Parts: sequence; C-alpha cells; structure tokens
Amino acid sequence: MTTRSHITKILAATVAAAFLSSCQIAPSATQSFDWPSDGPPGGGGNIAIAGTTELTSLEPSEAGAASHAIPVMRNVFQPLLTRNTETSEIEPLLATEWRADDDRHWTFTLRDGVTWHDGTPFTAENAARSLTYIWDPELTYSSNYVDGAATFTALDDRTLKVELGQFDPLFEARMAVLPLASPTQIAERPESLATQPIGTGPYQFVSWNPGRDVRLELYPESWLAEPGMFDTVEWVFLQENQVRAQKVQTGEADIALGTSDQQCRTSAVDGATCIDVTSNGIRYLRIDQHHQTMLADPRIRQAIAYAIDRAGIATTFMTEQTEVADNPGPPAMSGYATDVGFEHDQDKASQLVEQAAGDGVDISIPLTVKYRVGMFPDVDDIAQTIVTNLNAVGLNAAVGAESETEGLDQYRQTFGGKTIEDIPQDRGWLFLARTSSELFDLSQPAGSILECDGRFSVYCNEDFETQLDAAKALTGQARTTALEQLWRTFYSEQVPMLPLIKVSDKYLLSPRVRITPRADMFLPLHEARAAQS
Repeated sequence: MTTRSHITKILAATVAAAFLSSCQIAPSATQSFDWPSDGPPGGGGNIAIAGTTELTSLEPSEAGAASHAIPVMRNVFQPLLTRNTETSEIEPLLATEWRADDDRHWTFTLRDGVTWHDGTPFTAENAARSLTYIWDPELTYSSNYVDGAATFTALDDRTLKVELGQFDPLFEARMAVLPLASPTQIAERPESLATQPIGTGPYQFVSWNPGRDVRLELYPESWLAEPGMFDTVEWVFLQENQVRAQKVQTGEADIALGTSDQQCRTSAVDGATCIDVTSNGIRYLRIDQHHQTMLADPRIRQAIAYAIDRAGIATTFMTEQTEVADNPGPPAMSGYATDVGFEHDQDKASQLVEQAAGDGVDISIPLTVKYRVGMFPDVDDIAQTIVTNLNAVGLNAAVGAESETEGLDQYRQTFGGKTIEDIPQDRGWLFLARTSSELFDLSQPAGSILECDGRFSVYCNEDFETQLDAAKALTGQARTTALEQLWRTFYSEQVPMLPLIKVSDKYLLSPRVRITPRADMFLPLHEARAAQS
C-alpha cells in the first residue's frame, strides 16, 4: 500500500514558483485589510471584475476548466484536490486525505461539513455520482483531462473508493482539475447544468446575462467563508483591454483581467497595483493540416515556423523578458524538450516555400490566421504581424477575426458531432489560440490538439499516435524520456503545431482589494479581502 506521503510529487524537483511582481505602489497605508477573525462571513461588499472573453456555457466541465472561465468560475466549482502553483504539489481540497492502495485502486477521505449550494450534502455517495458524471470523454473540456475507465463508489459517508481500468500515473493530477457539480442537479435538472451552475465553492451562482456578465454571491455555509470576504461578485465581460484598465482607474472595477503590460503598468496609479503572474500556458498557432494540400507539406509548416518572428512578437506585445515557446506546456511538464526550436530566418523560410512550389505545391492557396476577438491582449496586432511575416516569404495570408461564439465553434474541431474528417479541403486555417498543461504532462495537450479525435485537433498521424500511446503506458523517467523524444522528433520534422510565446498574465488591482492571482489563472476569491474604510 502506498500512503499519500509516499506518492510521487509530480514535478517537485523541477517546477519553478510562480513569479509575482508589483509594478507600482501598493494600496494606501490608511486602508486596513485585517478583518476580525470572529465576525460573520463577508462584509466586504461587491467586487467588480472586468473580464475578457465572454462565456458560451456554464456547464461544469467547461466553467471549471476552460481558460477563459477558470478565473472566476473555480470559485463556484471545486475538485477533490488542488495543485499548489508555487510548489506544484497536490494538496487537499474537498478530500482531506488520499492514498493509492495499488496500481488501480485509490481511497479518498472526504471533508466533513460541506454542501452543494442547493443543500445536497457532500457525502461519498454523492461525490461518486458527481465524479461519474464528470469523468466523461464526451464532455467538452473533461475530454482534456480524463483517460480510461474509472468507477467511483462509497464505502461510507466520508470514504470514497476509486477503481481505474488501468494504471494511471496522472490520476492525482486529474483529481485536481475535475470540478464536482451537484448530483441532485445532474439527476433531476440536467438541462440546467449549462446555465445554472451548482458547486461547493465559497461563491454561489446568482445570474448570467450571456455576453454581458455573471453574478455570484458569498455562500455563507461554505467551509471557506470568513470575515472580510466580498459579499457579491460582478464579473463583466469587456472586449477591449484598454476599457478594462480604465474601469479600474475610474473606480468602476476592482480587478482588470487581460490587460497588456504597458496598460497595466501605466494604469497602476493612485494606489492601484499591477501584478504580473507567470502562467503555465502558451500562445500558439494551430496549423490546420488534415485535408489540406499546401499545409500538409511539412516544408510549408517548417517555413511558417521560420518565418514568424516570435521573439519580436514577445518583446513588442509582451515584455523584454517574455520567452519564445517551443513546447506545448511549461518547463516542468513531463516531456518538455530543451534542445528544439526554430530561429527566425526568413531566407530559410522563403527557400522552403520555393522548394515546395517547385515540386508542384500550390502556394497561392489563401491562408487565414483565425482568432477570437479579445481572447488576449493585442491579439489583433499579433495576428497581423504573423500575416505580414508569412506574406514576406511568399505565402498568401490574411487575418480572420471571429466573435467568441463563432470562433470557439470553429476551434472545437471535433465537437457537436463534428470529426476531423469534416474539415473542408484547403480551407487554409491557422488558428491563433492559447493552451496549457494543467496535468503537467505532454500527453494532455497532445491528446486534445494532436490526436485524430482530439477536441481541437487538425492533425492526424498514425505514427505519432502509436508512439504517444506507447509513452503513456510508461512511468517515471522512462515516460518522461519517451514523451520528450516524441516531441523533439515530430516538432522538428512535422511542426504539427507552432508554440509562439510563453505567457505571463497581467492583473490590475484597485486599492480596495487584496488578492494573489495564481499561475493557473484562478482568482482565489476566498483569499481576497476588501479594504475597510
């Protein structure tokens, strides 16, 4: 039997702590954030958050896992475990203790005194029902995190047993990202899951005006509820990052998400604070290849990699410290390769395009750099820069901005009955997007972006999938080495996707709020405190 204390701590030896830096002056010393510990929960009033991309659904697998929903909605939903983003260690949340009994069986001791927001008690039986629902590869975002079969059963009110279909070295990490929805809602009102989320978090859902805002309120019975927390949350979606920053300057918002580095720094005046958090995500270019004639040629994909001035994009639109990315995840990710990359070389890119054209490849086929408007700061300018770089080496590219709803539907390649075989011939899409590896393992982004049936995949290579499946069956250093070699080989030769830059997220905070954003984009509102007059 393996106790929790002996379970291998994923990445503990390699993960770097999230970098937090205050860019301007701190809140005024005349303001107090020290609320009495023995008072009633709340008292902080309303917190207004100026968000970026609007939500298309509040379904738990999406609201608890999609990058644009994580900041706020993880305050509504909670998983059994959580990851400390500074140490990368898996820590307790809804489960207080856990152990691996053998390769395929786990035991969890659940936290007492927890209820879902609809009053459903948090028992092992109810947790099993909720986990059975969320462990579903057909759900939009769950498919990024689940693998193989899992059976959840209750031994008693506080003890949950899990039986896996096969050994899974990432099972603990999966339990730190899968949110638990109310089993009562799942059984009795499944149609409401997408519009009325019910979780166990410190904040409960109040309302959602699609395209405008989401409103939450403190759940006073939460085991995390404390004095000084905000009583209500107003999360407003604003497409323009400059407008979000202005809302903090005018006192209409307390936190602005997704501002550019310059906007965040220049707006940090009169007690406002700019915080820079190194993320576990990257921005990347998804190169659609299936059913394409030009983009199916590896020389064209290599040319794209050489043509795009990724270092220039990093310094122009991020900071001088922003690094070019050559992996689909952070350095602590199992399978991360350090000796790969494409230097910016337009001459080499032009030569590859000419070689392909000389062999009969039609390089006049139009390419469209697609993106969702407002997805991250300066996305329009970054897309235009990519287009300029590609046209300079003999390709025929243009930008294609899409609304959140339309763009997300286009990005979800195998969703709602669609498959990779539905990709039209020579549609020529290059999708500018963001991805991350919450499981800190190459198999996660590879499974969603690079496998034939991946939710966002436009790449289908039998040899790649064979080697990926073989690597996933390994553990320890053998797994790490196999995944690293897989990425090194296919990235250098095939360029199945093009990582662009590593990401640091900017948060502009008003003087009346104190909170520490996390590297996984989560805003832990139970830790936030309002300033007292």
